[in-house]
Formats: sequence, structure tokens, C-alpha cells
Amino acid sequence: MLDTMSSDLFSGFDPRHVEAIRRARADEIEQTGRAKALQKAHKLQVRRAKSEATLAEILPPRIAAGESWHVLSHGDVDSLSYMMHALRGVEYFDFVMISTWCMGSADLDQIEGWIESGKIEELELYVGEIFPSQYGDEYARAMALAENYGFRLVVARNHSKIMLARNSADNYYLAIESSANVNTNPRIEQTALHESRELFEFYREFFSGLKTIDRRHR
Repeated sequence: MLDTMSSDLFSGFDPRHVEAIRRARADEIEQTGRAKALQKAHKLQVRRAKSEATLAEILPPRIAAGESWHVLSHGDVDSLSYMMHALRGVEYFDFVMISTWCMGSADLDQIEGWIESGKIEELELYVGEIFPSQYGDEYARAMALAENYGFRLVVARNHSKIMLARNSADNYYLAIESSANVNTNPRIEQTALHESRELFEFYREFFSGLKTIDRRHR
């Protein structure tokens, strides 16, 4: 590999300039991998996260009206991590919608805990067509929870990863778009959080029109 910082390359240059370049390069290397932020005039916020714990450091507890926050993550961050973070910024959500291709039993445990504790009052859950066959135990659990708590469970030819959350009393509407499924994975994922009633209603109208393709749960 060519060493762009070698002495031969910079021979003949002012040593002070060379040293300034070296320091700038060292700072760049040191900052690589750290969470970074960029704010633009139209309230776009950009973050990078390596782990779930990082979300509390780089995201506000509550997204301000009209703002969008964009996050690139690489580590133990999944879609449900963002819902967990969002719940810390409100007393409760009176409505939550989760759309995912698949999810694990631990995720269902977490969702049940939120319902039991009153953090989520009404839930709609949309999963992919692979979920009943390839995640049989988890699907059986989801059906049991839907029956026990009266929430909507829909199986569809669905690969979208969308979450909606609403606190009507505070006029707070959150839409979360992500490449990540609810279950944790080590891949690089991107997620955008928007405080937007218009976007919330856009997604909710579409998903509310879906009907399950699983005859066992209609």
C-alpha cells in the first residue's frame, strides 16, 4: 500500500504544512468509528451508532416537531431498539404499529412487557409470509399474545420495516423507517425517525387496509 504520509512524498514542502497535514490525518483516524452528527437547515439530523446504548447518547429523548433523525448503525441495534428509546421520551404511547419481516421470542417478551406496564395501549403487528412457517414457535406466541391482549396481527407478503407511535394527548406522532428487522443482527443498518403526523397517517392508512393471508388467524 502506498504510504501517502511518507517523508519522500512531502520532501520539498514547508515542514509546518507537512506537520499540519499529519495532525489532521491523525485526528481523522482517531475519529473514525465514533458517532458523528450533522445538522442541516431543514432539521435533518444524522447520527452513527455502534450499539444500542449509543442511541441514548446520540439521539434526543424525544424528536422535536418537524425533525428527522437519520442513523447508521453497526452492532446490536435493531428496530426495537428505537422503540425502546422512543418510549423513554414519553409516558406512554396510545398506539403503536410494528411492521417487520421476522422477529424473535425475546422481542415478543419485550413487547408484552410494554403492554403489561401500560407503555403501549394499542398495538398492531405486521409480519412477513415466512413468519408462520420459519418462525413457528414465535408465531404461535404472537398469536397467543394477540388473543390475550386483543391486538391486531397480520401476516402479509411483507418485507417492510416500519414502526409508528402516537401519544394523542401530547400531539406526538412518530414514524420510524428502517432497513433492520425487529430481531437483532450484526449488520450495518440505516434508520430514520420522523416526527410527522402526515407520515404517520400515510403509513397507518396503508397498513390498516391489509388483511392476513394466514387462514389460521383471521
